[in-house]
Amino acid sequence: MDQANKNPILLAWPRIRIMRSYLILASLILCIAYRANAEQGCPIGQIPAQAGGGVTSCGPIPDGYYQQQQPTGPRPSGEWIKTWGAISMGSIDATTSLGVATGKLSQSEAERDSLRRCGSHGEDNCKVFISYRNQCVALAEPQINGMPFSTGVLSATNAATVAEAREKSTLNCEEKNKKTPQALCKILYAACTEPIFRKY
Repeated sequence: MDQANKNPILLAWPRIRIMRSYLILASLILCIAYRANAEQGCPIGQIPAQAGGGVTSCGPIPDGYYQQQQPTGPRPSGEWIKTWGAISMGSIDATTSLGVATGKLSQSEAERDSLRRCGSHGEDNCKVFISYRNQCVALAEPQINGMPFSTGVLSATNAATVAEAREKSTLNCEEKNKKTPQALCKILYAACTEPIFRKY
């Protein structure tokens, strides 16, 4: 028998050559795939920058890029506008007259309207007693036996609610008229300036 045919290395040589060919071919395919990926993709931490419909370069990933965009709420259809109110006081024939206004867009408008209402019966000495914005107000008058008296001092107080305004105004009225212990303070008027809704 030939000595070459007995050598195991010589017998396996054709298979080694085939395996080496496969390895070279696989390496070549991996290199081509990597190059294609490098040409069309971007390194980790970057995203493609497009211009004219094609990828021209890569850039850093901006903050929040992968965060889901929060849905925006419904767009408001308008706004609430705070309003003014005012109380004016005057007298005619020793009788006290009131003029009140609420829901006005400015302080001057509320005061003008309250003065006009106060003088609607011929009063010529009306003056603004209190003006207030986006609040409630209460006016208390001291009375004796259910009737006002000449030395009594009225009190008007503004607050967040009508109940609070009534309570404060009554307490202030009692304090101002404490020299007349028989006097009882009564709420003559209480109201709030309601906001107005204006559509866009």
